[in-house]
Amino acid sequence: MAIALRFAILTSVLVLTMTLSAPPHVTGRAADRVPPLPAPGGHVVAVSSEAQLQSAVTRLASNTTILLAPGTYDLTRTLSINGNFTNVAIRGASDDRDAVVLKGPGMARAAYGHVPYGIWTGGNVQGITIANLTIRDVFYHPIVFNAGTQNPRIYNVHLIDAGAQFIKSNPDGAGGGVNNGIVEYSVIEYTTTAKDAYVNGVDVHTGANWIIRDNVFRNLVAPRGGLAGPAVLMWNHSSNTVTERNLFINCARGIAYGLQIAGFDHTGGIIRNNMIFRAARQSGDVGIAVADSPNTQVLNNTVFLSGTYGTPIEYRFPGSRGVVIGNNLLDGAIGARDGATGVETGNLASARAAFFVDAVRGDLHLVKSATSAIDRGLNLAGVTDDRDGEVRPQGMGYDIGADEYRPDELVKESR
Repeated sequence: MAIALRFAILTSVLVLTMTLSAPPHVTGRAADRVPPLPAPGGHVVAVSSEAQLQSAVTRLASNTTILLAPGTYDLTRTLSINGNFTNVAIRGASDDRDAVVLKGPGMARAAYGHVPYGIWTGGNVQGITIANLTIRDVFYHPIVFNAGTQNPRIYNVHLIDAGAQFIKSNPDGAGGGVNNGIVEYSVIEYTTTAKDAYVNGVDVHTGANWIIRDNVFRNLVAPRGGLAGPAVLMWNHSSNTVTERNLFINCARGIAYGLQIAGFDHTGGIIRNNMIFRAARQSGDVGIAVADSPNTQVLNNTVFLSGTYGTPIEYRFPGSRGVVIGNNLLDGAIGARDGATGVETGNLASARAAFFVDAVRGDLHLVKSATSAIDRGLNLAGVTDDRDGEVRPQGMGYDIGADEYRPDELVKESR
């Protein structure tokens, strides 16, 4: 079957001097080298057509996996999972996320019929996995979790060209939301730009204990003149989020814990080992923002915005207290705004393109000559490895930023 718009993975290789007895160590983690999931357990329903898929969703029971054969499934209705379910999954039959495509009528097509979303959950869904597939071209959200859903997992998924937020997690309006979500080894991107500025990659309201790791976010930008939302936005009384080892390329904004003054818009959590790159031609805003989020840690990130925004990391509002910002590698100053308080330690705000393997293309791994970042960092308890999963330290000390340099490293980077 024809597979629509296969995702091209480009490989950038840093050639280093090697001895015959010491082969190069290849790294590159975000959404690239994806560990396979275990074989599905429980009841498995195999489908190979859109009609079979819709029927399987309608007949879904707890402890069931819907397993999709390779192909393009032109959706006639949103895949709605609404009711009392435990441990259900929708996943592609192979480990190739681009082999199964769930396709909507178009992100800008207001006459979307019965397909406003890709996958929608409501009611009492305790544990849902969405894995090994692509969702593209829907008018609103490719994936929506409503309050009552708990423990969702998105794994090895490719989301392309959404009309609004790609992954949306809604509150119940009474202080509850979707908790313990995981988004990992996934690619979230626009082919060019969003249709307007109302967009995020992951948008979680009132969610606790989410983990967002090893993903690629690309081209999350509005048309000219607009400012898209953060690629990762955790807010509206969310808490204890971990965002780590992600790669952001040419996004208007990167990561935001909190957005507004709201009696703590977010609380706690950690942002570590992320690489955020924006080219000089792409306008945008802050790379990492801590806004009304007390006791948040921002550690060992590399944020290189090519001079498009003066303060790559900001913390703001009086509620942002007890913030720790350490070991970050930036091409601009850290901004403390609007009464925020915290500790800044071990950061380097003078990064240049020459520090990196290929800054023009967003590869922010360190090169040997980046001596002001290598072995100059602090030993922070919350950081034991780097963005590629390499143990820290590799040299005489800890490196500043998301990459721990090692001389025998060949870099394989998702683009």
